[in-house]
Amino acid sequence: MKKRNRVLWVSIVIVFILFILEINKGIFIYITSINNFIRENVSIVKDNVSLVLNKYLNQAEEIQKLSNIELKNEYLESKLLALQEENKKLVELLGINKKPDLPNIFLVKAYSYVNMGKYSQVWLMSDEFNNIAENKIFGLIRNGYAAGIALNINGDLVGILNGDSKASYGVYIGDSKSIGILKNNTNGNIIIEYINAWSEIKAGDEVVTNGLDGIFFEGIRVGKIKKVSQEYGYIVAEVDLYNKNNDIGHFWLIDIPVKQSSKIDSIK
Repeated sequence: MKKRNRVLWVSIVIVFILFILEINKGIFIYITSINNFIRENVSIVKDNVSLVLNKYLNQAEEIQKLSNIELKNEYLESKLLALQEENKKLVELLGINKKPDLPNIFLVKAYSYVNMGKYSQVWLMSDEFNNIAENKIFGLIRNGYAAGIALNINGDLVGILNGDSKASYGVYIGDSKSIGILKNNTNGNIIIEYINAWSEIKAGDEVVTNGLDGIFFEGIRVGKIKKVSQEYGYIVAEVDLYNKNNDIGHFWLIDIPVKQSSKIDSIK
């Protein structure tokens, strides 16, 4: 009887040990599976993060490339317009030994207003432009349209935009190329003054720079005539500008190598 009981207990102990071993084996397998799952998913997450990061960096690089291409295109368009105008002049001057003076074009950036609350005057800077002549007036182009003028004031470059009382330059009007001076009047409207009384102009006629003042070259689009009236023996025309200077950003500065007879008084 005792022998049988001993055998029974030994059997129970063996079964218990085997049971414990089986449980440990299951736990080990379970832990191993979890570990493998974590490692696999961490690897997947790492790969996804790497893909997203690379995609972002590639997009940022592509955006910068597109921005540079846009600026380059603007520069080439401005240069092409200047060359086209010079070509027209050369065709008219065939047989005359004259070398054309082509304008220099520089990218400039507006970085601050000269006076807060007056948004028609801005400080400009450029890594390339270095003409420090204070009696020289330069033209400003933005998005292919005349945007105003620039000049050096005490060694600093200032942009004086369309709408400012000091932003004045010569223009042609319509197909007849009637001559006038674009400026800002006391009511804050953009007008063209000193148009000959016999000139035939009308609302809708396009206004372009005439290049006679050495500020711009000929043919840069300015705007369209909105209203025409008579005043003191001259025609006065109100202009709807193409470039309204709502977003200043960067400009193309036109430096034409000709002498200018006019000089703008200091804005300070």
